[in-house]
Amino acid sequence: MYRMGTSYSSTFPTRPPNDPDDPASVARNDQTAFEQIDQMLCHWDRPHRRSYHWMVTLEHEPHVVELSQRCQAVLPERGLDLIPPESLHLTVRRFGYVDDVPAGTLDTAVSTVREHCRTARPFDLHLLPLAGSPGALRFSVAPWSPLLSLHRAVSAASGYDDVDPLTQYRPHVGIAYSNQVQPPGPFIAAARKARSLPSTAITIAELRLVELYRTDHQYRWHVLERLPLAAAS
Repeated sequence: MYRMGTSYSSTFPTRPPNDPDDPASVARNDQTAFEQIDQMLCHWDRPHRRSYHWMVTLEHEPHVVELSQRCQAVLPERGLDLIPPESLHLTVRRFGYVDDVPAGTLDTAVSTVREHCRTARPFDLHLLPLAGSPGALRFSVAPWSPLLSLHRAVSAASGYDDVDPLTQYRPHVGIAYSNQVQPPGPFIAAARKARSLPSTAITIAELRLVELYRTDHQYRWHVLERLPLAAAS
């Protein structure tokens, strides 16, 4: 069992999948870890400050929106804050907190990441229902290799070029946040039910830098930069 305290790490599951590029391996690893937690926690108890994030935003991906809504329909009505279509996203990495990052530092990082994106090809990403973490219900995603490459690039732009993303990065797309400490059983059962739904695939052709903030138990953002991947420019 995953024994939970009053807080949790964003690196969940602790161990990466055996094959991060195989959808079945990724889904199996996520599902097994989720089914071993002993409680859900309140996602909103995590500290938050307005911040810069590198993200893939998904609000204009109709297949992702449709699958998220079909999965949300089988989730328990209580204990969750459902993520609306306009807030669907895949985080690559937080760059820093707004009040800590000088404008010049941000501009330099954007230039560095833009150069990487000019040589990084668009890629297909599979989204598979459904697993979760102690604080959320979420889609597994695969393959990880192109996302790990983006993570390395934005980490290097932040001065962390010696970080292995597999030690801390677990790509996923959330569809609902747990809003209280509660037993996980109903959510594990709902996730199992949702796995009968088909997966979906999308093409990732752009990385975005956003200014992220929280309001009314949801994340919102302003897009600051749109960086197309090579063949999408």
